[in-house]
Formats: sequence, structure tokens, C-alpha cells
Amino acid sequence: MASPDVSVFDLDHTLVSSPLDMRAVGREMEAFVRARGIPLPERELRWSAPELLALVRREAAHLEPEIIRIPVAHERRAMEQATLEPYAREALAAMKQLGFATAVWTNNDRVVTDFVLARFALLDHLDLIVTRDDVVHLKPDPDGLRVVRERWPGAERIVVVGDSWVDGLAAQAGGVPFIAYRGDEAELERRGVVIAACIASLLDLPAALA
Repeated sequence: MASPDVSVFDLDHTLVSSPLDMRAVGREMEAFVRARGIPLPERELRWSAPELLALVRREAAHLEPEIIRIPVAHERRAMEQATLEPYAREALAAMKQLGFATAVWTNNDRVVTDFVLARFALLDHLDLIVTRDDVVHLKPDPDGLRVVRERWPGAERIVVVGDSWVDGLAAQAGGVPFIAYRGDEAELERRGVVIAACIASLLDLPAALA
């Protein structure tokens, strides 16, 4: 049987809306890193939470259990206030009708992801869920696409849908197109993200794929 095309969705601010503020997470993690004397090269672009976690893993691996508590705390608070993005369920159903397999790929952990997907009855619309617990490296690294390809090794078409530059760079690094959903176009441009299409509503996804 031929492998299907695969549509891969980010979670926060793509399928669900929540008060999870990744910039705030990054600022808190950066303060943690600086307070423990870990060298942090100065640069124009802000350090993201996944980049800071990767830095700690390389430079001070013994601190990983401590720093990971920062995003976990933010994620746990945010999941209680999450709401469903408009037309998220309809978009997943539409992808199924078009013959796509559907996956979620998120930097959140498994507990938060499963809680939110179950709460909004999205699990039945998904064929694969890839969380922080399933990968070696977080987005913007493309490691999550390795998990997707292990599930569908013959897939000729994979597309990533997300709101953030980390989603875009991860898709780009993995060699698949990125569809930006209500993304910050200036930030995407600053980060060098190549966008296949921009959509303002998840209902526009089938047309964007064409």
C-alpha cells in the first residue's frame, strides 16, 4: 500500500490557542543560564527556549533536569486555559478527506499534549503525535520529521503547518514546505524562513496545498 501524503501541525497557536508565551519562557531560561555562569554568546536575535535547552545539554548537562522545569511550569499553567483554534477540527477532517495522514509535532511534553488533544476531541483526527518526549532535539531542529518519516517511510509529500519561526526553520531544515498560519511575517523573515503559503484561517489550508 502506498504511503499517504502527510500534513504535520504544530499545536500551540495552530490547533489550539493558549496563553503560553514562548518569549517569556525563553527570557526565564536565559536568566537561568546567565545566573549559572554558562557562556551565552551575544547576538542580534533573541535566544529561544529550544536553543537554550540545547545549549545547556551541550555545556552543562547536569542542569537539564532543573532548566526543563521552566517550560514545564509554563506549559502546565497554559494548558488549563487553552481553547480550540477556529476550524481546527474541520481542518484536520478536511485533510483526511483529501487523503492526507495527519500528525501533531510540538515542543510540548506528552502530558500537556495528550491533555489538550483529548480535551478538544482531536485525538480521533490524528494518526501520529510527536512531542518533546519523542525526539532528541526540539524545533527548530527537524528531528520530529525523522519520527514522521519512520511512521511513513514512503511518503513523497509532507507539509508542516505552524505559526512560529521555529516551525518554519524545522520544516526548512527537514526539506519540506512550510505553511504559516497567522504567523509574524517580520519575525519569519528575520529568521530566514521560506514560506510556501500564508493562511489566515485553517479553512484556507486545502487551497494553500494546491
